[in-house]
Amino acid sequence: MKQKIWNAICIILAVAIVITLIWGISHRNEKTEPAFSDGLERLDADTIHFEDSRVDVDFSDVILSNQNETRKLIVSEQEGTVSTLLTSRLIQKIDFDFMKKTQTVSYKGNGYFVVDLSHLTKDDIAEDKKNKIITIRIGHAYLETVDINPDDIIIDDVKESLLARGKMRLTVAEYNEIEKELRQRLENQFNTPKNAQEADDIALKMVKELYENIVKAIDSKYSVVVEFK
Repeated sequence: MKQKIWNAICIILAVAIVITLIWGISHRNEKTEPAFSDGLERLDADTIHFEDSRVDVDFSDVILSNQNETRKLIVSEQEGTVSTLLTSRLIQKIDFDFMKKTQTVSYKGNGYFVVDLSHLTKDDIAEDKKNKIITIRIGHAYLETVDINPDDIIIDDVKESLLARGKMRLTVAEYNEIEKELRQRLENQFNTPKNAQEADDIALKMVKELYENIVKAIDSKYSVVVEFK
């Protein structure tokens, strides 16, 4: 009888030892994570929320942090072509076709509408903490540059007449006056109410996208509204 009891005890101990060894092997690579809070709650990949913190982020400071750099956004590009007809008369006061020669000069250029963000101040930025909205007021888009590529200047052949032949001869002053006139006509072609309105519409979208990325990186619950001053 005692022998049977002893055998049963040995079997139970052996089974316990085997179970203990299996459990130990299966858990030896597991590391216990420390149970503590660093005070940061990660809401998403781009947002950090300070839990129970007195830190109060000033959105205007963040938005204006890079104002040392001139920031002009090109919001719209327009293309246009203008031309002028040059005329040379054999006798200046007599306007007969057989006594004059003509030549057409065409200028092709691009006009760039920009919105200037380099002069934003804190007065242009308002925060609605209740509704979590940042409102940014900007200036209207405007035509800043008319760019004429010299390679895009087209000079047609001279159209001669019976008594007026040869090349057109222009003085430096005359050439400069022609260039000035064509550039002004290009500017007038670009700077229309329709183009300005189109540039304004694009500016609102571009500025919203630019600053909303910055604001949402601080708090994803905030949204940005952009309007004109």
